[in-house]
Amino acid sequence: MSVETPQQDPNPARQGSPRRSWLWKVGVYGLGAAFVQAVWSTFRFARATVSYGPPKKFNLGPLERFAPGLTTFVEGAGVFVKRDEQGVRAMSAVCTHLGCTVRSEGSGFVCPCHGSRYDEEGHVVSGPAPDPLAFYELKQDGKRHLVVDLARPVDPKTRLRGT
Repeated sequence: MSVETPQQDPNPARQGSPRRSWLWKVGVYGLGAAFVQAVWSTFRFARATVSYGPPKKFNLGPLERFAPGLTTFVEGAGVFVKRDEQGVRAMSAVCTHLGCTVRSEGSGFVCPCHGSRYDEEGHVVSGPAPDPLAFYELKQDGKRHLVVDLARPVDPKTRLRGT
């Protein structure tokens, strides 16, 4: 009768060594982190923030930037700011023909693309433009900076007063 004694495996890696346990944990946590990242990316993609166009409101800066009696072009907003003794107003610099940016010339404005001409009040003088230049609402923010809202056209006679 012989009694068999269990033999020990001479390879310590198979016996659950600390190194093997540590590598197993690193692998499991790594896969878990990759899974969480994949799920987060999927939800982020599904709820992407979308911009459907350029902003409609622009801060034009302090009123002092616009000298009385002069017409100042503000490139970022695409408007001409006109300040006179009656107040301040913002006129579009976008040609009503095909959307080119008009430039100041003499006492009026001209479209460099197709030659439409506008007087100092934005009325069409000549060319293919079908409508006068638009005027937009102006307000002052808490810092007394002018803010133009391109989503709110106003009558050409409308001015921001009391400035």
